Amino acid sequence: MINSKTIEYQGKNYFDDRLFILYLCKGKVDINSDSGIVSTTIYHEKAPEAYVWCVVTFRNCNRYPAFRVDSFYKKDDAISYMKKVEPETPLISLGGKSLSDPVPYEKYLSWKKLNKFKEYSWQDLFPSSMYKNTNLTEVMMEPLDNFKGIR
Repeated sequence: MINSKTIEYQGKNYFDDRLFILYLCKGKVDINSDSGIVSTTIYHEKAPEAYVWCVVTFRNCNRYPAFRVDSFYKKDDAISYMKKVEPETPLISLGGKSLSDPVPYEKYLSWKKLNKFKEYSWQDLFPSSMYKNTNLTEVMMEPLDNFKGIR
């Protein structure tokens, strides 16, 4: 997935100026207090009936490594979180820092569109033979101490 349009920053090739991109999806959170591990399964297609809304933060580089997952009971709360956080995305052009005065969400969306920035697409990441006739999921694991809870 590395191409000539990537930006090298701290040893990684990023797809554009953003260090991170956000992805809204359904998920399921499993807390194992014995092991101290929280597993969040995100569903790219069909989610189980008992799901939560997840905002997954991916690094905007090759293979899109997951950075964090925030979970919400309500879709509106997840979207509100995205609208607040996404304009604060650190930028390579700012030395990995965020804007000191983030722009409103709508202006941020216009900026992304103007620059033709691509969003996370699991279909682009996984070969179609891998998910054809399946329900592709990904699992993110984190220590219980890092888990922010379901909001």
